[in-house]
Amino acid sequence: MSEVRISSVKFKNFKALSDYSVSLAETNILVGANNAGKSTVISAFRILDVALRRARRLKAERVPLADGKFGLGHRIPEQQISVSLENVATNYNGEDSRIEFRLTNKNKLFLFFPSDGGCILHWESEGPLVTTTLRFKSAFPIVIQIVPVLGPLEHEEAYVSEDTVKNALNTHRACRHFRNYWYYFDEAWEKFSTMITATWPSMAMSKPELDIGNKKLRMFVAEERIDREVYWAGFGFQIWCQLLTHLSRADEASIVVIDEPEIYLHPDIQRQLLSILRALDSDVLLATHSVEIMGEADPSEILLVSKGSKLARRLRDIEGVQLAVEELGSAQNITLSHLARTKKYCL
Repeated sequence: MSEVRISSVKFKNFKALSDYSVSLAETNILVGANNAGKSTVISAFRILDVALRRARRLKAERVPLADGKFGLGHRIPEQQISVSLENVATNYNGEDSRIEFRLTNKNKLFLFFPSDGGCILHWESEGPLVTTTLRFKSAFPIVIQIVPVLGPLEHEEAYVSEDTVKNALNTHRACRHFRNYWYYFDEAWEKFSTMITATWPSMAMSKPELDIGNKKLRMFVAEERIDREVYWAGFGFQIWCQLLTHLSRADEASIVVIDEPEIYLHPDIQRQLLSILRALDSDVLLATHSVEIMGEADPSEILLVSKGSKLARRLRDIEGVQLAVEELGSAQNITLSHLARTKKYCL
């Protein structure tokens, strides 16, 4: 896996963020009030993921840039992007929009959104002119692992093609093909099933089974030695299985991106999630409203996002975390949670 990382992201006239910067470290937990811009940051990485996949497959072409200039890049088909590109400009001002990603090797990637519509990827590099897929991979060895928006599993999951599963992996449709995924891609099954048992001790997973006659897939989980189809194991467990599925295939990722994974999850499981993310070899970008995750995190891992500022502010101490929690409308005492976690006591 490459040691090159994305070090920062800068937004110009993109949705909620008119002029905004985010500096990245190994663990980046985005917090803030509703409509503060957390999901806007996450959406930038969703778009970049699609753009990078295209640039790794296809030779660069001549594309329009800002101020009437032209350069090498790629036009990104809007139908491949899971983020709406309607009204991209901040406050509908009708101007061009732009996102800049800086890499630790000093190269830069740009997503350009002309005022008349569309999305264009282009770049700047320190080395030779990047014209081929081989040179692109060398100059920009970045892999983004997107954990899509997760939902409950299908009651009865139809057997679909391998291509259908692949095309839906990073989209909201991924939850419809959970059993199919493990039917086709079982290389990491042992890692996944071990993670399930370690984090949810009463559960033991079995590989999916194909009912050829009905063209349906079933997947059983043993809870205290009683087998049941995974659909009947509860929404929280279904979400957790999907989260660990995506994390189990993140070995080659430069950064793992997750938006509000805490939905349906018990507080204890939310706290476990942060430990699992820290153990990954990749950087992590996580947007959350979870006070449990914030309480488990080190203050330096938390970035406070606010449209009223020019940059996301990395917190310094527990007092800063407490202020961020109160901004979310919670009355939880983070200081006491931190003392309990570190096993410190006040007399």
